[in-house]
Amino acid sequence: MQNRKRNKQGYSVSLGIAFMLIFGVMFAACVEEQQITEQIQETTGETDQESEQPAVALPGLPEYVAGYESWLKLNSEPIPPVPGGDPHNGTKNVFVNKDRETIAPDGEQQFPYPDGSIVVKEATRPGKDYIGLIAIMRKIEGGNPDHNDWEFVEYTRSEQASDFTLLASGRICWTCHSRVEDIDYVFTELD
Repeated sequence: MQNRKRNKQGYSVSLGIAFMLIFGVMFAACVEEQQITEQIQETTGETDQESEQPAVALPGLPEYVAGYESWLKLNSEPIPPVPGGDPHNGTKNVFVNKDRETIAPDGEQQFPYPDGSIVVKEATRPGKDYIGLIAIMRKIEGGNPDHNDWEFVEYTRSEQASDFTLLASGRICWTCHSRVEDIDYVFTELD
């Protein structure tokens, strides 16, 4: 009877040691994985929050402009309103979904923009503290051959809590932009 009791105790001790060893190996693997993840994040500048949070377009805007605020900004300083008004009245910033090397190899901007380019102009209207206008140019191969394949759309909103709504597209936009056809219909050049 005593031998059986010792065998059960020995078995229990052996199970306990085996469990501790397995738990220890798993813990070490988790710690190592976390350290590797942190090293990758340090190298790339990416955080868990950034990688888990996909960009979302502002309400009412097409998803293809989601995260435009992180794209290459063409202007180095905000563009002030034009005295007497302009179609994109307000203080403006202009972004493109291409990197500097793609649109300005060797430091000088090249035209035309490549297919797939998206240019977003945001404007904060005078007297407001939120973005009230988004104008988008999207270059789709074969989409509009008469205007170098650019699609033009403009959205506005009257309150920060409101969704953007379509204000203009097509002819009304490219009629104005045709003045800068020589720089591929985009008024703002890379600073």
